Amino acid sequence: MTIVGSPPGRASDPAASLPRPVMLCIAGAAGIVAVIVLAIAVRTSPFPDLDEAREHTTASKDPSAAVAPSNDDADDEPRAAAPSGNSRELRAQLSKEVRAGKVKEAAATLTSLVAADPKSPEDADVRADIVELASKAAFTGGAEAEKVFEVIGSKMGTRGPDVLYALVTSKGGSKAADRAIELLKQDDVRERATPATRIAFDLWAAKSCPDKAALLDRARTEGDSRALGWVILMGRNCKMSKDPKLKETLEALKSR
Repeated sequence: MTIVGSPPGRASDPAASLPRPVMLCIAGAAGIVAVIVLAIAVRTSPFPDLDEAREHTTASKDPSAAVAPSNDDADDEPRAAAPSGNSRELRAQLSKEVRAGKVKEAAATLTSLVAADPKSPEDADVRADIVELASKAAFTGGAEAEKVFEVIGSKMGTRGPDVLYALVTSKGGSKAADRAIELLKQDDVRERATPATRIAFDLWAAKSCPDKAALLDRARTEGDSRALGWVILMGRNCKMSKDPKLKETLEALKSR
């Protein structure tokens, strides 16, 4: 009798009993796996073109991911906005900051005020605040002092020299007064000054009695109350109270 099966002492092979088509599929799958493993070993990414396309798509959807901020932009500190508001609000803010001794803030407010309302320094209270601010800024020095005197000297029209003259006569001996004297001697600043401011400053600056007397004709035609005070002092200090020209000048000035 013939026995069908495996020979004695030999293990049966399960794969041998599988149909041929199944065997071919298994062999094909094993080959594909081997190719993929080999590709991974050779290259980091098996599909670099697909990865690049994916990154491009992500960047287009999220612009912030495509362009990273530079270190310079990240390190920049946010800049404070310039003070804003109408003339009345800026005047009140300037006065408050000057009285609080906030020189940096007041310097910025003054710049905004003059830009928004160039005629604001015509107001006596505003000029008084500017004089006080200039005095404090000159004492502390630095960028704020440069900014304040730049505005006074070149951004305030004829009122700028008026403020400088007030610093000369009311803050004598201070850093602010010294700075104002230097500016009033500059041609471009003198050109912006009114004739009345120029003659008042020249009377103050004249050292000798003959130099002061030589200014009487200009004082008579160009001067105002500021020149009047210097002419009165001239009469006393230079013993010219009985001088006919001086008397004529005094009468002309008092009549205005």
